[in-house]
Amino acid sequence: MKKFFVASAMALIVSIPTFAGGILTNTNQNAAFLRNPARDAAIAIDGVYSNPAGIAFMPQGFHMSVSWQAAWQKRQINSTFAAYPLNGGQQTKDFEGVAKAPIIPSLQAAYVINDKWSVSAQFAVGGGGGKCEFEDGLGMFEKLVYQNFATAGAANQATLQSYSLKQQLTGEQYFYGLQVGGTYKLANNFSAFAGVRAVLASSSYVGSITNLEGQLKLPEAMGGIVVPANGDDLILDCSQSGLGFTPIIGIDWNLGKLNLAAKYEFRTRIELENESSNSANVDAMMPNYKDGGKVRSDIPAILTLGAQYAITDRVRAMAGFHYYWDKDAKGTPIKKGDNTWEATLGLEWDVNDKILLSAGAQRTQYGFDDADMSDINFNINSTALCIGGAYKFNEKMKLNVGYMHSFYGEHEVSSQYGKDIYTRKNDVIGASLDITF
Repeated sequence: MKKFFVASAMALIVSIPTFAGGILTNTNQNAAFLRNPARDAAIAIDGVYSNPAGIAFMPQGFHMSVSWQAAWQKRQINSTFAAYPLNGGQQTKDFEGVAKAPIIPSLQAAYVINDKWSVSAQFAVGGGGGKCEFEDGLGMFEKLVYQNFATAGAANQATLQSYSLKQQLTGEQYFYGLQVGGTYKLANNFSAFAGVRAVLASSSYVGSITNLEGQLKLPEAMGGIVVPANGDDLILDCSQSGLGFTPIIGIDWNLGKLNLAAKYEFRTRIELENESSNSANVDAMMPNYKDGGKVRSDIPAILTLGAQYAITDRVRAMAGFHYYWDKDAKGTPIKKGDNTWEATLGLEWDVNDKILLSAGAQRTQYGFDDADMSDINFNINSTALCIGGAYKFNEKMKLNVGYMHSFYGEHEVSSQYGKDIYTRKNDVIGASLDITF
């Protein structure tokens, strides 16, 4: 039981949720995304992330965007297990993890030097971005405690009458990204981008299973005595940090009313180093996660494709596609499943010279198989709806505001213990200020 607990807790390195994107990739790096997620061919300052090659077609001068977002997510598990009543409950229990990220900042900046050259930079939270807490622990740990006591009882011809425990698990993860690059206009309507992003990963995981107690009843032939059984506490307290670099290339083909763009981010190799103060039994069982140990947590490569079309002078339609090579990234949780893909649609309407309204949707399809799912590591297919707008104060300043709500499906997994139904809830709000000098 102890070994399973520590192994599962360590899997949290890939479990803290991003609020739009793949397993470890946050594609939502400016509040403009919240009012329209189809940004892959946008020619705007938030394109420093979503379409850096398109910066070449912005007006000459300095452009900047300061963005703030706040996100809330619930990770919900409806777990059915016949032995839960031995811990004073029903056969079906609900376990919930609450993730909060009240401040998700980002900064994009670009300088269009002349007709040929542009440079750009950004700082954003490219993955993670929140703290997830399971105040009442997880069903998988309770099942393992039951298994531990039941096995001990069987070895002594005893029957488990009851068990109890206290458990708690909290994870916090941030992947900070600093990106710089340059764009060159190869022709009047075609540009290319090359850049690199430095990624600083910082994670913290604290968990415990304590007060493990059981009651074993011996057979009547042995006196029928009820015997107490105890288990050792397990304490996890591990912080991790690491540094990686992401090469990025992109192109933009501007055909007037139609704009086409593509971007490829190479796999980011990240090795996290531990700074831990775990209990001695945790260190003994999982030495790779004791103080000074190292573990891989690569960010997968991603390809994005985008199109933007001006239906009229005031109405634009957008579409995008993302593909993540999750299975090629070391540290991925995918064992038998496939890679992740996303599709986006968006619409923008310039109501007048001051006001813009927009809306869009994003479909995220994870490749997780049943074997890839667990209480601390599950991703659910979702459809996100976005709505918002922008207000142009003048030619040099514009405010974007948006709201995104994600609708998640359910993934049911059956096992020797019963069944677990996984789902999530997610809401994000944000605002950004675009400034031109």
